[in-house]
Amino acid sequence: SYIHYKTPWCVISFLWPFLFMFGAAVLLVPMKYDAVTNSVLGVLLCAAIAVDLWHWKWVSPEYAWSTSFVLGLAILLLVLRYRPAAYGLLGVLLTISLGSAIWLNYFRYATDAEPYVYVQTYNDINKLTKPLLALAHRDPLKYQLTGHIIRTSAYPLPWILGDFVNVGYYEHENLPEKLDAAFLLVQEDKIKTVEAKLHESYYTDTLRIRAYQEPSKLYLNAKVFADFFPGRQPEFKGKPQS
Repeated sequence: SYIHYKTPWCVISFLWPFLFMFGAAVLLVPMKYDAVTNSVLGVLLCAAIAVDLWHWKWVSPEYAWSTSFVLGLAILLLVLRYRPAAYGLLGVLLTISLGSAIWLNYFRYATDAEPYVYVQTYNDINKLTKPLLALAHRDPLKYQLTGHIIRTSAYPLPWILGDFVNVGYYEHENLPEKLDAAFLLVQEDKIKTVEAKLHESYYTDTLRIRAYQEPSKLYLNAKVFADFFPGRQPEFKGKPQS
Protein backbone atom coordinates (compact mmCIF):
# COMPACT_ATOMS: atom_id res chain seq x y z
CA SER A 1 0.00 0.00 0.00
CA TYR A 2 1.25 3.49 -0.81
CA ILE A 3 -0.56 4.74 2.29
CA HIS A 4 1.00 2.87 5.20
CA TYR A 5 -1.34 4.35 7.81
CA LYS A 6 -4.69 2.61 7.36
CA THR A 7 -7.13 5.32 8.48
CA PRO A 8 -7.12 7.22 5.11
CA TRP A 9 -8.46 4.09 3.45
CA CYS A 10 -11.66 4.61 5.42
CA VAL A 11 -12.21 7.91 3.61
CA ILE A 12 -12.66 5.98 0.36
CA SER A 13 -15.93 4.53 1.62
CA PHE A 14 -17.33 8.07 1.86
CA LEU A 15 -15.92 9.43 -1.40
CA TRP A 16 -16.35 6.69 -3.98
CA PRO A 17 -20.19 6.90 -4.14
CA PHE A 18 -19.77 10.45 -5.44
CA LEU A 19 -18.13 8.96 -8.55
CA PHE A 20 -21.51 7.52 -9.50
CA MET A 21 -23.09 10.96 -9.09
CA PHE A 22 -20.38 12.43 -11.29
CA GLY A 23 -20.89 9.69 -13.87
CA ALA A 24 -24.64 10.28 -13.90
CA ALA A 25 -24.09 13.99 -14.45
CA VAL A 26 -21.69 13.32 -17.33
CA LEU A 27 -24.23 11.03 -19.00
CA LEU A 28 -26.69 13.92 -19.10
CA VAL A 29 -24.27 16.00 -21.17
CA PRO A 30 -24.36 15.16 -24.88
CA MET A 31 -21.00 13.94 -26.18
CA LYS A 32 -21.28 14.90 -29.85
CA TYR A 33 -18.03 16.02 -31.43
CA ASP A 34 -16.79 15.87 -34.97
CA ALA A 35 -14.08 13.45 -36.06
CA VAL A 36 -11.29 16.05 -35.76
CA THR A 37 -12.24 16.93 -32.17
CA ASN A 38 -12.39 13.27 -31.20
CA SER A 39 -8.98 12.67 -32.75
CA VAL A 40 -7.42 15.61 -30.90
CA LEU A 41 -8.94 14.53 -27.60
CA GLY A 42 -7.66 10.98 -28.15
CA VAL A 43 -4.12 12.17 -28.87
CA LEU A 44 -4.10 14.47 -25.83
CA LEU A 45 -5.42 11.70 -23.61
CA CYS A 46 -2.81 9.22 -24.84
CA ALA A 47 -0.09 11.81 -24.29
CA ALA A 48 -1.32 12.45 -20.74
CA ILE A 49 -1.32 8.72 -19.98
CA ALA A 50 2.18 8.32 -21.42
CA VAL A 51 3.58 11.20 -19.35
CA ASP A 52 1.89 9.98 -16.21
CA LEU A 53 3.10 6.42 -16.66
CA TRP A 54 6.64 7.67 -17.28
CA HIS A 55 6.52 9.80 -14.14
CA TRP A 56 5.12 6.93 -12.10
CA LYS A 57 7.69 4.42 -13.34
CA TRP A 58 10.87 6.50 -13.42
CA VAL A 59 10.37 9.50 -11.16
CA SER A 60 8.15 8.69 -8.20
CA PRO A 61 5.71 5.82 -7.54
CA GLU A 62 3.90 8.00 -5.00
CA TYR A 63 1.78 9.47 -7.79
CA ALA A 64 -0.01 6.24 -8.55
CA TRP A 65 -3.30 7.94 -7.76
CA SER A 66 -2.88 10.35 -10.68
CA THR A 67 -2.19 7.46 -13.04
CA SER A 68 -5.34 5.76 -11.84
CA PHE A 69 -7.28 8.97 -12.34
CA VAL A 70 -6.11 9.49 -15.92
CA LEU A 71 -6.66 5.85 -16.84
CA GLY A 72 -10.10 6.01 -15.26
CA LEU A 73 -10.90 9.11 -17.30
CA ALA A 74 -9.82 7.32 -20.46
CA ILE A 75 -12.09 4.39 -19.69
CA LEU A 76 -14.95 6.78 -18.87
CA LEU A 77 -14.64 8.58 -22.21
CA LEU A 78 -14.56 5.29 -24.08
CA VAL A 79 -17.61 3.80 -22.41
CA LEU A 80 -19.58 7.02 -22.82
CA ARG A 81 -19.17 6.57 -26.55
CA TYR A 82 -20.44 2.99 -26.35
CA ARG A 83 -23.43 2.69 -24.01
CA PRO A 84 -23.56 -1.17 -23.96
CA ALA A 85 -19.91 -1.21 -22.94
CA ALA A 86 -20.75 1.21 -20.12
CA TYR A 87 -23.48 -1.09 -18.81
CA GLY A 88 -21.21 -4.11 -19.04
CA LEU A 89 -18.33 -2.36 -17.26
CA LEU A 90 -20.67 -1.07 -14.56
CA GLY A 91 -22.01 -4.58 -13.99
CA VAL A 92 -18.49 -5.98 -13.68
CA LEU A 93 -17.44 -3.24 -11.25
CA LEU A 94 -20.53 -3.69 -9.09
CA THR A 95 -20.00 -7.46 -9.01
CA ILE A 96 -16.36 -6.99 -7.97
CA SER A 97 -17.39 -4.44 -5.35
CA LEU A 98 -20.06 -6.75 -3.93
CA GLY A 99 -17.64 -9.68 -3.84
CA SER A 100 -14.99 -7.58 -2.12
CA ALA A 101 -17.50 -6.33 0.45
CA ILE A 102 -18.66 -9.86 1.29
CA TRP A 103 -15.08 -11.16 1.41
CA LEU A 104 -14.00 -8.31 3.69
CA ASN A 105 -16.97 -8.27 6.06
CA TYR A 106 -17.47 -12.01 6.49
CA PHE A 107 -14.11 -13.67 5.85
CA ARG A 108 -11.20 -11.22 6.15
CA TYR A 109 -12.50 -8.79 8.77
CA ALA A 110 -9.64 -9.60 11.16
CA THR A 111 -6.81 -10.08 8.66
CA ASP A 112 -3.78 -7.87 9.23
CA ALA A 113 -2.88 -7.86 5.52
CA GLU A 114 -6.24 -6.35 4.54
CA PRO A 115 -5.78 -2.55 4.06
CA TYR A 116 -9.37 -1.79 5.11
CA VAL A 117 -8.96 -3.56 8.46
CA TYR A 118 -7.80 -1.24 11.24
CA VAL A 119 -6.97 -2.75 14.67
CA GLN A 120 -9.89 -5.13 14.28
CA THR A 121 -10.65 -7.42 17.21
CA TYR A 122 -9.50 -10.99 16.61
CA ASN A 123 -11.80 -14.00 16.96
CA ASP A 124 -9.56 -15.02 19.86
CA ILE A 125 -11.77 -13.07 22.26
CA ASN A 126 -14.47 -15.70 21.71
CA LYS A 127 -12.38 -18.02 23.88
CA LEU A 128 -13.48 -15.83 26.78
CA THR A 129 -16.73 -14.24 25.68
CA LYS A 130 -18.54 -17.31 24.27
CA PRO A 131 -18.46 -19.51 27.39
CA LEU A 132 -18.89 -16.54 29.72
CA LEU A 133 -21.91 -15.09 27.92
CA ALA A 134 -23.43 -18.55 27.48
CA LEU A 135 -23.09 -19.09 31.22
CA ALA A 136 -24.78 -15.77 31.98
CA HIS A 137 -27.62 -16.38 29.52
CA ARG A 138 -28.25 -19.73 31.16
CA ASP A 139 -28.22 -18.24 34.66
CA PRO A 140 -28.49 -14.43 35.00
CA LEU A 141 -26.92 -14.64 38.47
CA LYS A 142 -23.65 -15.37 36.68
CA TYR A 143 -23.51 -11.69 35.73
CA GLN A 144 -22.23 -11.30 39.29
CA LEU A 145 -19.12 -13.40 38.60
CA THR A 146 -15.79 -11.84 39.46
CA GLY A 147 -13.26 -11.40 36.67
CA HIS A 148 -9.87 -9.73 36.38
CA ILE A 149 -8.56 -8.21 33.16
CA ILE A 150 -4.91 -7.56 33.95
CA ARG A 151 -3.49 -5.88 30.90
CA THR A 152 -3.22 -2.52 29.17
CA SER A 153 -5.64 -1.56 26.42
CA ALA A 154 -8.32 -4.21 26.95
CA TYR A 155 -10.83 -2.67 24.53
CA PRO A 156 -13.41 -3.88 23.43
CA LEU A 157 -13.81 -6.14 26.49
CA PRO A 158 -15.14 -3.35 28.76
CA TRP A 159 -17.92 -2.80 26.23
CA ILE A 160 -18.67 -6.50 25.64
CA LEU A 161 -18.60 -7.35 29.36
CA GLY A 162 -20.39 -4.21 30.51
CA ASP A 163 -23.20 -6.22 32.17
CA PHE A 164 -20.74 -8.08 34.38
CA VAL A 165 -20.59 -5.70 37.32
CA ASN A 166 -17.71 -7.40 39.15
CA VAL A 167 -15.14 -7.36 36.37
CA GLY A 168 -12.09 -5.27 37.20
CA TYR A 169 -9.55 -3.79 34.79
CA TYR A 170 -5.98 -3.40 35.98
CA GLU A 171 -3.08 -1.74 34.19
CA HIS A 172 0.60 -1.23 34.90
CA GLU A 173 1.43 -2.34 38.47
CA ASN A 174 -2.15 -2.46 39.75
CA LEU A 175 -3.44 -5.84 40.91
CA PRO A 176 -6.57 -6.91 42.82
CA GLU A 177 -6.13 -7.90 46.44
CA LYS A 178 -7.49 -11.39 45.73
CA LEU A 179 -6.44 -12.79 42.37
CA ASP A 180 -8.52 -15.97 42.25
CA ALA A 181 -11.67 -15.32 40.22
CA ALA A 182 -14.08 -16.93 37.76
CA PHE A 183 -11.82 -15.80 34.92
CA LEU A 184 -8.64 -13.83 34.36
CA LEU A 185 -6.98 -12.37 31.29
CA VAL A 186 -3.35 -11.62 32.04
CA GLN A 187 -0.81 -9.69 30.03
CA GLU A 188 2.28 -11.67 29.04
CA ASP A 189 4.71 -9.91 31.37
CA LYS A 190 2.38 -10.32 34.38
CA ILE A 191 1.82 -14.08 34.11
CA LYS A 192 4.50 -15.19 36.58
CA THR A 193 3.43 -12.63 39.17
CA VAL A 194 -0.23 -13.61 38.90
CA GLU A 195 0.29 -17.38 38.85
CA ALA A 196 2.37 -17.22 42.02
CA LYS A 197 -0.70 -15.89 43.85
CA LEU A 198 -3.38 -18.20 42.44
CA HIS A 199 -4.73 -21.10 44.52
CA GLU A 200 -7.49 -22.59 42.35
CA SER A 201 -7.47 -24.67 39.15
CA TYR A 202 -7.97 -23.11 35.71
CA TYR A 203 -8.36 -24.02 32.08
CA THR A 204 -5.86 -21.88 30.20
CA ASP A 205 -5.34 -20.66 26.66
CA THR A 206 -3.47 -17.96 24.77
CA LEU A 207 -5.58 -15.02 23.65
CA ARG A 208 -4.67 -12.07 21.46
CA ILE A 209 -7.20 -9.26 21.41
CA ARG A 210 -6.00 -7.46 18.27
CA ALA A 211 -3.00 -6.62 16.13
CA TYR A 212 0.02 -4.72 17.44
CA GLN A 213 -0.55 -6.16 20.90
CA GLU A 214 1.29 -8.90 22.76
CA PRO A 215 -0.68 -12.08 23.61
CA SER A 216 -2.44 -12.57 26.93
CA LYS A 217 -3.09 -15.72 28.91
CA LEU A 218 -6.68 -16.66 29.62
CA TYR A 219 -7.67 -18.45 32.84
CA LEU A 220 -11.14 -19.97 33.21
CA ASN A 221 -11.93 -21.30 36.67
CA ALA A 222 -12.48 -25.07 36.49
CA LYS A 223 -15.25 -24.93 39.09
CA VAL A 224 -17.23 -22.44 37.03
CA PHE A 225 -16.57 -23.58 33.45
CA ALA A 226 -16.25 -27.36 33.82
CA ASP A 227 -19.41 -27.98 31.76
CA PHE A 228 -17.82 -26.31 28.73
CA PHE A 229 -14.76 -28.59 28.74
CA PRO A 230 -15.98 -32.16 29.35
CA GLY A 231 -13.13 -34.59 29.88
CA ARG A 232 -10.51 -31.85 29.92
CA GLN A 233 -8.18 -31.44 32.86
CA PRO A 234 -7.28 -27.93 34.07
CA GLU A 235 -3.89 -26.89 32.69
CA PHE A 236 -3.04 -24.74 35.69
CA LYS A 237 -3.37 -25.70 39.34
CA GLY A 238 -2.58 -23.09 41.93
CA LYS A 239 -0.71 -23.56 45.16
CA PRO A 240 -2.88 -24.75 48.06
CA GLN A 241 -3.56 -22.08 50.62
CA SER A 242 -1.53 -22.50 53.78
